[in-house]
Amino acid sequence: MSLTQDLFPSVTPWLFLVITLMTAFVKPKLWTLGLVCTLISGLFYNAIDLVGLGVITLLLAMSYYANKISTKPSSNASNKLWNRRIKTVITALVIISCIALAAHLLPGFNNLQVLSNVEKSINSMPFTLYLNFDKPMILFALLVLYPALLISKKPITLFKAQNSLRLSALVMLVFILLFSLAILLSLIKYDPQLPSWWWLFALNNLLLTCIIEEVFFRGFIQQKLTSLINPLAGLILTSLLFGIAHFSGGYNFVIVATLAGFLYGLVYLNTGKIWYAILLHFCFNMVHLALFTYPLLKV
Repeated sequence: MSLTQDLFPSVTPWLFLVITLMTAFVKPKLWTLGLVCTLISGLFYNAIDLVGLGVITLLLAMSYYANKISTKPSSNASNKLWNRRIKTVITALVIISCIALAAHLLPGFNNLQVLSNVEKSINSMPFTLYLNFDKPMILFALLVLYPALLISKKPITLFKAQNSLRLSALVMLVFILLFSLAILLSLIKYDPQLPSWWWLFALNNLLLTCIIEEVFFRGFIQQKLTSLINPLAGLILTSLLFGIAHFSGGYNFVIVATLAGFLYGLVYLNTGKIWYAILLHFCFNMVHLALFTYPLLKV
C-alpha cells in the first residue's frame, strides 16, 4: 500500500485545515466557516478531542474579548486605564497560549505522524514528521485578536536606495552566507539529493509550518514591536525570538535561525507583504532539504 493510501482518509481534517488557511488569505470573511468544518472533521477523525475543542474555544473567546475591549467606549480616564490593563493581560495570555500550541503543550490534540525516523542520506540525522493540528490554530487566534493581521502593510525601507533588484541580490547573498555559516558550524554538509518523501515535506512545510511561523513572528510580533519602538529594533528583537524558538537544534542552530529570521523580517519590512516572507522561508527550507544534509549533519 502506498503512502498516499495509508494517509487517506485520516488526513481529511488536515485537508479542511489547509483550505481554511488559504481562505484566510484570499476570502477573509469565510475562514470562520472553514474553521468550524475543520474542527468538526477533526473531532470525527480524532485529530482533536473535546478537551482540545474546549482549549480552542477558550483561546478564540479570549482573542475576541481582547480585540473588542480596545474599541469599547470609556466614559472616564480610570475606565480607559482599566480596559487597557485587562486587554494587556488577556493579550499576553493569548500569546502564551500560542507559544504553548507551537510547543505542543496543550492537551486535546492528536497530530498525525506521517514519517518516522527516516534519513535523507547516510550523513543525515533521522527525521520524524507530524502533520500538526494544534500549531495552525495560532493563525486563527491571532486573526480574531488582530483582524488586520494578513493585510499588506506600508513598506519600510531601512537602507537608502533599496529597490527590488538590490533586495533580491541581498537575499541571494545572505542565502549563500547562511548555508556557508551552517557548514562552518558543522550543522550541515553538502549533500545534493531529494528523498522520496520530499513532496510531503514541501506541502507540510509551506502550509503548516512557514505560514504559521511567519504570521506569528513577522506578521504579529514584529509588526507590534515596530509600532511600539522602531522598525530596526523590532526586526532585531523578533529575529532573536525566532532564533531562540529553534533552541532544540543547539546553540549554533539558534545563531543561523536568528540570522535567517532577520532576513525574513527585512523582506517583510521592505515589501509589507507577509507572503514574501513565507515564500522566502519556504525556499530556504527547500534548498536545505535539496542540497544539504537534513535536518542536521549526523555526528
